[in-house]
Amino acid sequence: MKILKNSEAKKNISFFLIFIMMFYSTSCNYYKVKKVTGNDNLKIHNIGNLHKKMIVHVGEETFVLEDTKVDSLLLSGKLSYADSTTFYYNEGNKNKQYKLKEKNILQEVHFYLTDIEIKPPFAQIPLQNIKEIRIIEPDSGRTNASYAFTFIGALMGVFVIVMIIVLLTKSSCPYVYVYDGETYIFEGETFGGAIAQNLERDDYMPLPDIRGNHGHYKIRISNELKEIQYTDLAELIVVDHPENSEVLLDKKGNPHVLFNKISASEAKSENGDNLLSVLDKKDNDVFLFNEHNATSNTVFLTFDKPSDAAKGQLVLHAKNTLWFDYIFGEFLSKFGSAYPGWMQKQSAMSGEERLKKISENKFPLSVYVKKNKKWQLVDEIMTVGPLAYRNFVIPIDVLDIPEKEVEIKLETGFMFWEIDAAAIDYSSGGVVNVEVVKPYFANGSGAKDWTQSLMYVDQDYMIQPEPGNITEITYKTKPATRELTQSVFLHSRGYYTLVRDFNGLPDLTALNKFKTPGYFSFYSRSNYQKILENEHNMICFKYQN
Repeated sequence: MKILKNSEAKKNISFFLIFIMMFYSTSCNYYKVKKVTGNDNLKIHNIGNLHKKMIVHVGEETFVLEDTKVDSLLLSGKLSYADSTTFYYNEGNKNKQYKLKEKNILQEVHFYLTDIEIKPPFAQIPLQNIKEIRIIEPDSGRTNASYAFTFIGALMGVFVIVMIIVLLTKSSCPYVYVYDGETYIFEGETFGGAIAQNLERDDYMPLPDIRGNHGHYKIRISNELKEIQYTDLAELIVVDHPENSEVLLDKKGNPHVLFNKISASEAKSENGDNLLSVLDKKDNDVFLFNEHNATSNTVFLTFDKPSDAAKGQLVLHAKNTLWFDYIFGEFLSKFGSAYPGWMQKQSAMSGEERLKKISENKFPLSVYVKKNKKWQLVDEIMTVGPLAYRNFVIPIDVLDIPEKEVEIKLETGFMFWEIDAAAIDYSSGGVVNVEVVKPYFANGSGAKDWTQSLMYVDQDYMIQPEPGNITEITYKTKPATRELTQSVFLHSRGYYTLVRDFNGLPDLTALNKFKTPGYFSFYSRSNYQKILENEHNMICFKYQN
């Protein structure tokens, strides 16, 4: 056993967050529980279709845990006795095959506790008493993806347990899958953070994994969480461009063709740590904006600039952290039974006022450029969720920068974002053709035809009110013209509302603190420090087959 100091613990927490990525797939009729045992490296894939049924095992007794809440010490929720008809998972099922009527097995998560006493109707389970978690996942048709975590309890570390449970209960935005010629694979989340109609916005998602199939592109938009999703538009933007180039759309949908991306000549954190090796390429070696002694959560980038450059195109590979999702959920839970009323008041505000509050709380990733020795805000990148990295392009006017270098600053709240790579491109031109492709057919759950609803921005929404609602959308395609290649993007617009059933009185003392601009970041930092203080032992794990 290796005892880690706080600095070492933070590195291992960062390592954990890097590898706790989730990739989704359609299910077949097999599952497999893959065990990762003590002294194993935590390289985890596919650990959760959200909205799970949680089963708790204590000795010979079995319970169902609902309305779960987790903090740095306890997993709590409503507790009831389970029987053999409550769940499907059976350790004696050697071939791990299930019948279609038993498909709810894929929604089950099993917690195995040490010998402690819990009784209905409510339980508070110390995280140190969780000795194993078994998460049942579907088989994509290629690999099985289910895991049992047998290294929990005190050996695992509180932070890791919290993050695993957050993966099972997180809030998020509509999920987008693309057909890659063989199966549907998870591509990302759309219009993240638009949790009310006054936050409705456009989203331009790159679809690098999509492939044509008999003259068609196909995607799926699904609701897999406790929310109601309203999608007003789902069209494709198809860009033809030279084969030796890359194209990205900015937040307004304008294409930018990249021929020669240049890495930073200097990259530093607020504390002065050298980040060049972290940000020079896409490799899942990320910066988490979590320096606890820094006065802000900032990255400073310096790029060489050609003397004749008029514009630069900053390219970032980034996403939100799972920790940010956890912190936002903790904030919402403080409203208790007053949550619906608070959301109603928020929905009555103007969109401009809500966006101002979002900016004040540093939810976006803000991009600044230095001109005349002063930092000027260029743009704010809105949240995209924690499940998939997104490539962003931010156009920057550099014509009036006389220096031979361009200085960029990235800033956000404490541990709200993670950045994997940063580069700049001074190229111009390259776009040959841009085509907007409307849906040819959109078939939703219950044989609902959503084609017309997704054609235009007209508030005729495709509504997905329940977890499990899926719409498959087909688009007609044209091949790229000769000697060109094609990049595809999903242009969607919409919003979603979170379905929450919090109980109890609101914590007014705590909630009043959030009225102070920037308090969210302080709250995130202090909670992170609290968990680090509870980390007496942090283990490095090695992956085993």
